[in-house]
Amino acid sequence: MGVEVKLPRHRASYVKLDKPYPVKGTTKEAYSYVALFEPGADLSAMKAAALQAAKDKWGDKAEAIIKHPKFKTPFKDQSDFVDADGEQRPGTKAGAIYLNLNHALKPLILGPNAKEITDIRDFYSGCYAVAKCDCYAWEHEVGGKGITFSLLGVQKVAEGEKLGGSGARAEVSDFEAVEGAEVGDDANSVFA
Repeated sequence: MGVEVKLPRHRASYVKLDKPYPVKGTTKEAYSYVALFEPGADLSAMKAAALQAAKDKWGDKAEAIIKHPKFKTPFKDQSDFVDADGEQRPGTKAGAIYLNLNHALKPLILGPNAKEITDIRDFYSGCYAVAKCDCYAWEHEVGGKGITFSLLGVQKVAEGEKLGGSGARAEVSDFEAVEGAEVGDDANSVFA
């Protein structure tokens, strides 16, 4: 268990909360999204939680460890959040911070009314949110040392312009039964 902290308002990007997805470079899967903070956002509570998690793990050496150039900081500049062509990803702003949030267990996902979101399409890349995370320090013989914010729950607080895909899906009412099809017929029997 790390240090629990509530993240301030941010924009959700690369939302993958419908099911767990593979974590790059590992054999693990996780629910995840990227939290994009506005330039100048007050991240003091998050930074205090990260420092406390480091102190809990490494004691008096914590401050020296987190200043090391190879330390895996969770606080990343959005100007570094680029695609394969080096272009900044949609919704990012140079000089602002982003965090990768993830967890192996499905987080609680709430709407503005503090009720659970039942249609995951309502929490999309581009909406605004606050989140509760468990911040912890780690070390790995190959991966080095770092801090992670593990996503416990998230609340959508406002709509926003969608980033990327539309999130649209067809409805049952968009279709009708195939003429001559019987209840329980599947595509193979209809087209045999």
